[in-house]
Formats: sequence, C-alpha cells, structure tokens
Amino acid sequence: MIATTRMFGSPVTDIESIKEAVATYTSRAAEKLRRQYSAAKMISVFVVAKRENHSVTFNHGVTHSAYTILPTATSFTQELIKPAVALVDALYKKDTAYKKAGVMLSGIVPDNSIQGNLFLSETKNNNRLLMDMIDNINFSQRDDVLKFASSGTTRDWKMRQELRSPRYTTRWEEMFVVK
Repeated sequence: MIATTRMFGSPVTDIESIKEAVATYTSRAAEKLRRQYSAAKMISVFVVAKRENHSVTFNHGVTHSAYTILPTATSFTQELIKPAVALVDALYKKDTAYKKAGVMLSGIVPDNSIQGNLFLSETKNNNRLLMDMIDNINFSQRDDVLKFASSGTTRDWKMRQELRSPRYTTRWEEMFVVK
C-alpha cells in the first residue's frame, strides 16, 4: 500500500480545494508507485472533517472514506486522478470544514506483469515513457514544475511551513552564509 496524506493549512470548506488536494496527493502517490516499478489496482480516498464539539479534549476529526477498484492495474497519473476526484464527490458534505485528506493506492503488482490492451493504440499502452519524463523533470527541479491541471495553481489549501527548520544541507538556496 502507498499512501499520501497531509493536513490542510487551514480548514477547507469548498469541494474544489479538496479535489485539488486529492489530485496532488494522487500525483505524488503515483510517482512513488512508478519509482518502484509497480501499478495499483485499487484507490482509496479519505477526508477528515473538523469536529464541531470543542469540549472534547482530543482533537480527532471524523473520517469519511471511499474506494474504487480500477478496471486494470495502472501507474499512470491521469488514470488515477479521475477516479480519485470522483470519490471526493461521494465523500464531500456541504457546510463541513475539512482539516485533512489523503489517497491510498493498494492492490499493488509489478508493472511489467500488466497485460497490454489489444484495442488501444501502442502509444496508449506505453504511457510509461511520458510519466518517466514528467517524474525526471520534477525530480531535477525539486518542485512540481510539471503538474496536472486538476492539481490547481494557487493551492491555498497547502500545509503551512513557516516554522520548518532551514534545510542547509539539502537546498542550495537555503545554505547558511557565514560573514
């Protein structure tokens, strides 16, 4: 099983932001899947709603989840985003604040064991080259330079990182300067 999950920077109430987050997490999970030369047969999505009762000492939310079994195992991001976003439609409740979302890929098999489809063109069966190029560009630039439109552009829901420690040893732009 491969999971990608994050807290939102602040509670999210609109479905579009949740869909963007789920699409982003699905892209990240698919990249992890391809890195280990695997494919997934099942995708699960969950959202955690913020609890209304503030008298509870624990800050646990209410979790809603759904899953779907894919027709064939895949590691192609575009084939995973579509069912993941459709699951958000089933989970979303209007006027509810959500504090977390996540995607889990399971039913993992080696990607070389997937049988090609006789009725699809060769390019559709070999999207692995395209996915490898996207992964290589994103890895070399250390940022999501290439991303799917469903992942959004502003990402207002993104986790806050103001208190993160500087990454002196891994990022040139954050290297400590001694005067």
